[in-house]
Amino acid sequence: MKFKKLEVLEYRNDYTVYYGMINNKSSILMYNKDLPNEIDINGDITFKNENAYKFNQEGIYTLYYPAEQDFIDSFKCKMKIVSETYEDYKLKIEPYIDTILESNTKWIMNILNNKAETERVLFKNEFFVIVKNICWDNVNDFYLLVLPFEKIKNIRHLDNSHKDLLNNMKIEALKIAKTYNIDNDELYLFFHYHPSCYHMHLHVCLLNHKSIKATLYRHILLDDIIDNIDNYKKKIIKFEISTSNPIYKLLLTSST
Repeated sequence: MKFKKLEVLEYRNDYTVYYGMINNKSSILMYNKDLPNEIDINGDITFKNENAYKFNQEGIYTLYYPAEQDFIDSFKCKMKIVSETYEDYKLKIEPYIDTILESNTKWIMNILNNKAETERVLFKNEFFVIVKNICWDNVNDFYLLVLPFEKIKNIRHLDNSHKDLLNNMKIEALKIAKTYNIDNDELYLFFHYHPSCYHMHLHVCLLNHKSIKATLYRHILLDDIIDNIDNYKKKIIKFEISTSNPIYKLLLTSST
């Protein structure tokens, strides 16, 4: 069985969303590498729901087969720049995050608990784990994720007590980069807001990494967080978001 690529629907930070066909049925493949015109669907992908949703246990890619038309159309929505107040976050957004938190963070918890992707772990102590990101194929794709054990949803939950944690995450990530002959001034260190996964994690990647795209507001630099750590909790945060994202729709609703 083969997935035949027809169109790129969306570039995301860790993967690309492709539209294509399997057995003449519309399908969507979320894949972390550049995709050839077609790819074999093999034993690495297993059924979750019969004929509806397939997934790779390691999180490398996800396949929707067959894909409903409204689901396909959702990837063609526009990106918008929005502003979120602390009141927005507490009253609208955090309650939504809590409804998806367990399923949304499962892959990170599996790494932290040594249940998955142990081969990608480069460093571990009692406070955090550093792993290779799935989009790292070779040193020219250098990309780390630093995952703290503390359950921090996102940068709005940071305060001055986390400053040592953030500094130590930075120190150890830069040490790993040095072992690959990569200097500090060749790297971005940042968080996403909003993140795709609500267990806060630090991104460390090359400045010209292929997965970095022009979502300038969404990338919050680590050094800015450290220097202004008490401000991010309650400040107005501006970011890019798809109009199909539930958070975008929540921000449009009134606070009554």
